[in-house]
Amino acid sequence: MSEGFTRRRQSRWGEGAALKEEIVRAAARMLSESGRERDLSLRAVAREVGISAPSIYLHFTDRAELVATVTRRAYERLADELRSTWTDAREAGPQAALRVMARHYCTYALDHPRVYRLMFGIERIEVPRSQAASHPLWTVHEVWTEAVAACRGGDEGPVASGRSTPLLWASVHGLVAMAMAVPFAADRAQLEGMVDELLDLLVAG
Repeated sequence: MSEGFTRRRQSRWGEGAALKEEIVRAAARMLSESGRERDLSLRAVAREVGISAPSIYLHFTDRAELVATVTRRAYERLADELRSTWTDAREAGPQAALRVMARHYCTYALDHPRVYRLMFGIERIEVPRSQAASHPLWTVHEVWTEAVAACRGGDEGPVASGRSTPLLWASVHGLVAMAMAVPFAADRAQLEGMVDELLDLLVAG
């Protein structure tokens, strides 16, 4: 993060969207560095981008809206990659495609640790439980649900698909979190093997 204020060149007509993207990227960098939503200030984001603090209010009403935008982008990016991976691999069969998708989830997290931290590692300001239904994590949950349902072929199987999705996602996330927490390079082959075992237990069983 820059120490002083360096004024950004004034945006020309029609460049507001580009400035908004700069603000979002700056906020994402700062959140991933601090690890705490409450430490993010719009004034600091403006200084990082090189604009005056009031200029941010042309794009975001408050900090909550900016953080929500950063978070939503992170979940949407992951969801898009997972769905694309699933679609590309589906010719091999739904279970094989799910296996490829789950492995890609791990690769994505390890290759983009800051983005993954934005989704799961930031200390956030608590909001009412009533707002949970609108959280962007459901965009990723939907992809997992579709992939698991395809493996079931309409049959609930030994584990109901409604329970399989959160169990599978939470378990894969736990494995990834452990791999990212240790102070040495993750053993990706071992991680993929453990994910394969999870799929065998929760989906193929």
